[in-house]
Amino acid sequence: MEERTLGRTGLRVKRLGFGGIPIQRVTENEAIDVVRGCYEIGINFFDTARAYTTSEKRIGKALKDVREKVIIATKTVKRTKLELLKDLETSLNELQTEWIDLYQLHMVSKADEWKQISSDGGALDGLYEAKDLGKINHIGITSHNPELMIEVLKENIFETVMVQFNYLTPSPAEELLPWCKRNKIGTIAMKPMGGGALSDKNTALKYAVNNNDLDIIIPGMMSLNEVKQNFEVTSENTLIDKNDLDIIEKDKKELGNEFCRACDYCKPCPQGISISFVLRAEKQLIRLSGWNPRFEKQIPEENKKVATCLQCGECEMRCPYQLPIHELLPKKMEALMRRYKLETGL
Repeated sequence: MEERTLGRTGLRVKRLGFGGIPIQRVTENEAIDVVRGCYEIGINFFDTARAYTTSEKRIGKALKDVREKVIIATKTVKRTKLELLKDLETSLNELQTEWIDLYQLHMVSKADEWKQISSDGGALDGLYEAKDLGKINHIGITSHNPELMIEVLKENIFETVMVQFNYLTPSPAEELLPWCKRNKIGTIAMKPMGGGALSDKNTALKYAVNNNDLDIIIPGMMSLNEVKQNFEVTSENTLIDKNDLDIIEKDKKELGNEFCRACDYCKPCPQGISISFVLRAEKQLIRLSGWNPRFEKQIPEENKKVATCLQCGECEMRCPYQLPIHELLPKKMEALMRRYKLETGL
């Protein structure tokens, strides 16, 4: 597998890294097997976050005996120094390590967030202190706002940046990624498969790998089969052919810009609506995996909840993709109910 230097960190990383969100959804033993499988196949960059529930703990258990041979990255959503330092201690404990190779400020997508972070007593002060103490080696930032990132990175503080990049969200390639390349900022692509929305994983991976300005692509993986497939695509078969181009065009037409990436940052909903399920089920989950018997109970339940939506706007304020959630929910629910009636005959 191709290896690169991650910006000015000096870290040598394989082009394919591990995204730690999906291992929350399997058993602990299955999660450990997946992480270990990644290590054994040659992956050396493992990304997680304090917000990913059990992910840090499972990665820590899987890699504790090979800690010196891997690069562990984690993230915090905290915006003050004291909160960040507390989060960091939790991460160190969960990951069973004395240091974090790359510690990232997570989801900095608004200018006022950056103002808070960089003010006296902000999270940036905590990063500097933790680095001085040897608890973190390098500092990075993640965002869903490429334009803001260019302005933040010009301050010459961060060594890496993580942004969403796929063929339905290609905007980072226009300015941010080339700028980072020129200025030796390491680049990490999250959501290369659009949170599972893109119809062909291999095409999505090939698209991301073919951007030479990207250093690492970190798809989420939750099975050994996915690990094997992703490794093969990114190390052996990266040529984009006509079939791939047809798939890309089809997805662009069907999904457009208003599709849910299943990041779940919109949660919690005060009415208990499973927002990502409603937005994704009919066009994504059922299309890719087929009808599941559990939908027979879940869909009517969600239909009742959607009817109680307060249109409070809390979910839209949290959504990093600025989706018009309160407009999409009734439309998606209506389509989902049509599918429900078709499948059940009710």
